[in-house]
Amino acid sequence: MTISLLALLLFISLASIAFTLHVQKLADQPLNSLQTEIVLQKDQSNQNPADIKTQGVIFPFNLQSFDKQRVERVLKSLPEMKRFSTALILWQFDLQNNKTIVGINVNDPNVGLRKIEDWLMKGGKFFSDNSALETILERHFATLFGYKLGGYYKINNQNYKIVGIVDFQEESNLVNAQIFLPYETALKLVNEKTSVINQVYVSLGNASLLPVVQKKISSLFPDFSVITKDRLLKNVSAFNRLIYQFGQYFVFIIVALVILLSAFIFKMHRLEFRNQTEILRIIGWPKRDILRWKLVEAGSMLVVALVISLVLLALFNVTILNNMRADGLLNQNFTL
Repeated sequence: MTISLLALLLFISLASIAFTLHVQKLADQPLNSLQTEIVLQKDQSNQNPADIKTQGVIFPFNLQSFDKQRVERVLKSLPEMKRFSTALILWQFDLQNNKTIVGINVNDPNVGLRKIEDWLMKGGKFFSDNSALETILERHFATLFGYKLGGYYKINNQNYKIVGIVDFQEESNLVNAQIFLPYETALKLVNEKTSVINQVYVSLGNASLLPVVQKKISSLFPDFSVITKDRLLKNVSAFNRLIYQFGQYFVFIIVALVILLSAFIFKMHRLEFRNQTEILRIIGWPKRDILRWKLVEAGSMLVVALVISLVLLALFNVTILNNMRADGLLNQNFTL
């Protein structure tokens, strides 16, 4: 009974630590997987309803495009900036389903969605240049509709060679695009004459500079939405957000209670077997040997209890933690 109670208490403390670390890891995963601290975009397009197309390739209703060169020029002037990449998000409407297209600048560093080059499946390659008639498809989308590497994907009666298949493997719940194109190729789909984008991924030289950079960017681009980990946390359920922000205190309280309860259990155990201790004293055992016996007994019970708790923790990890995903933490998904 004593070992069972100790095992349960140890499991509770270990499970609380594992759960807290897992929630924090999942909450950080979306931006970490893209090596990005900040995402810039304009959420409101303010388009005239009469001008909105509902067929073919169009700009998203919820993202407003902006001048690419101006944003790049301002970001390069910030000393805290390490790297950044840009993206052009488009929607393709047809009678069967709607798809998201992402135009990627080949010359950008591997930050944000430019990182799809690192997630290409075996045999795939990245775009040859910014105006190539090439495409990269998301693995699930390609499998569902039977597209193969080396084949072609048609947009507006134009065939684009499939040079790669990207597998995100739960890398980021911020990514739900199916089609990737070189930047200039994507720009031509909407007949845009100027260089525009609608999303920027920013990587800082030091993550601790995030508040300073966020404040600077907000003042330089007052009409932009600055998406950071803090904004993503607003969409996390209340319980998970509490665990993320105060998880260390939660673990500390649990561990402290476990220590107190374990000490109480050991005390009750010794009181239960005090007659045996008296017998050892009567037959001549020295106090030193009796103390050694108590320590060996307590240590043995702790070791057995720890083994049992680790088995329970492994089951907890397999049945609970492994089934938790980053998108499961969010009440809604961002479309990036």
